[in-house]
Parts: sequence; structure tokens; C-alpha cells
Amino acid sequence: MKWLLKLVVVAAIVWSGYWYIGAQTQEKLYASLLENSRAEGWTAESGNLGVAGFPSRFDTTLTDLNFATPDGDWGWRGEKIQIIAQSYQPNHIVMSWSGTQVVDTPAGSATITSEMLRASIVVAPKVALPLSRLQLEGQRLELEDTHWQAKIETLNLALFQEEDTPRRYRLGANLTNITPPDSTSSFIGGGTYLPEIIERIHLSALLDFDGDINREALDSRQPPKPVSAIIETATIIWGSSELSISGELKRADNGYVEGQLAFEVKGWQPLFDVFKQASSLTTTEKITLRRALDSAAGGGNLAFTLVLDNGEARIGPFIVGPAPVYPF
Repeated sequence: MKWLLKLVVVAAIVWSGYWYIGAQTQEKLYASLLENSRAEGWTAESGNLGVAGFPSRFDTTLTDLNFATPDGDWGWRGEKIQIIAQSYQPNHIVMSWSGTQVVDTPAGSATITSEMLRASIVVAPKVALPLSRLQLEGQRLELEDTHWQAKIETLNLALFQEEDTPRRYRLGANLTNITPPDSTSSFIGGGTYLPEIIERIHLSALLDFDGDINREALDSRQPPKPVSAIIETATIIWGSSELSISGELKRADNGYVEGQLAFEVKGWQPLFDVFKQASSLTTTEKITLRRALDSAAGGGNLAFTLVLDNGEARIGPFIVGPAPVYPF
């Protein structure tokens, strides 16, 4: 049995050495990231950097974080972030945020608080580190700036790379009990037509990107953009109304988004009342469209197709607004 004991001791020493080297590498990697970012003109500050988790994990903790682009338009400040990697599977990391996060954008700053917010990221074991899987999970999120506040009870988001098409990803999203900002609530009637809380938003889609999502793309500061989307199902449950959407969209040569979206609506009347407030149609056109929708629904669910073409959005012969401009 002595040889077995010696084997165990040797294995423990080797593993301890592996963990120590890995921990040192982790510290140097994050320190180098901060230093290189500052050299490129970014604001990149961290109050504390340390690695723990022996023997099975590399737990990197950064506190008092402050990141901002060289022009100062975009930034992120956070109290604490923890980055966890299994020592036997370093290409899979889990990130969790604690405390208050502040996101700066050209439009202003937003504060994010949550009961739980974490992400799981898996990259393929290749030189370019292509993204294989991204998952984001949150509970009781609150988003707030000086003019508005929004809440989300649960958030689940996933992005999975398709095996046979490296630039195609499957996107899934599920949000529950969403409280939109007061300005949005007022814009859609302030609870007159629909409740103030959206019960559920669900999305399943396939996205094609114009480039590979990997380390090189991030280094180039030009992240890949989606150029086409197959929306398998998108569902919004809001009060007595339930909206389901499916279809295909793509980037058009004229700079707009084009394609078709099929809509099916249960309890469509409250949603139409909201649409009337947002639409630029004349009163006569709204009355005509309402009669057409009444006729099309025939007392049941409403089904119609929204066509995006040549910079316009149409339902049948009616132009209901401009098509979205690409990029969004």
C-alpha cells in the first residue's frame, strides 16, 4: 500500500503546483488586461485583485471597478465582480455581480441593482477562443436613472452556437413580471388599456452574424453584428392580451431592415388601442384599419402580416410607419 500512498502524495503535489501556476497566470492575465486597456486610453481601475478557490477552482475577485471608453461615452462601474473557473475546465467561466452597477451611455447613466445577477460563458478550446455558449440569469433587477425606473422579476438569456454554422447562434430569452418606465406606461395609456406589469416576454430565434464572435473580434473593437434573424417564436403576455410573432428579417442594401413578421393576437383590442397612440396614422385611417381588423378577426384571434420593405412598414395596403434602420 506504500506505493499507493506515495502516488496520492505525488498527485497532490503536482495538482497543487498546477493550481498555483494557474492562479498566478490568472492574476497576471487580469492585471495585464487592465494595464493594456489603460495604455490604449481606456479608464480601467480595480481596487483589489486576488485569486482563491484551491484546489478545484480559480476564483478571481475584483472590487471597486471603473471602466470607460477613451471618449468617455460608454462606461461601467461596479462594487464587486467574481469570476470563477473550474481548474480542470478553464474554458468555462462563471461571472457574478454584487452590489450596485452603473452603466454609462451617450444618453446618460443607469443604475442596476439585483438580488442575483450572473453569467456563464463557454469558449471553444481554440486559439481564437470562439464563443460556444453564453447564459445570463438575474432575479429582481431594478434599472434606474434620474428620469425613469424599470423592474424585472426574473431574467434568463442564452446564446448557443450552432455546430454546423459557426456564425449562427440560437438566441433564447425569457423575462417575467416586467414593470416598464413610467414614461412608457404613460405613453401607452397609463394602465387604461393594459396593466402596468407585463407578465411574460419569451423569444426563440436564430441569428446570423457578419463575423466570428471570438477574442480577435473583441480586440478589434468591432463586435460582429446580426445580419439576419429567423424568429421562431416571440411571445408577449400582457394582461388579457397575448401576442405571438414569427418570421424572418435581414439587413437590406438600403440601410433598413426588411422581411416579414406574422402576428397572431389573442385579446387584440387593448393592443390596438395602444397602437393608435403610437401610430402616425390619421383618425380616418385608424378607423378604417380598426374596421379591417374587426373583419379579419371575425370575433376570434387576430392574424396579420407586417411587411418591412423599401424603408416602410406595411400591414396590407396601410403604411403604419418606417422600417427599422440597420444597425438598430
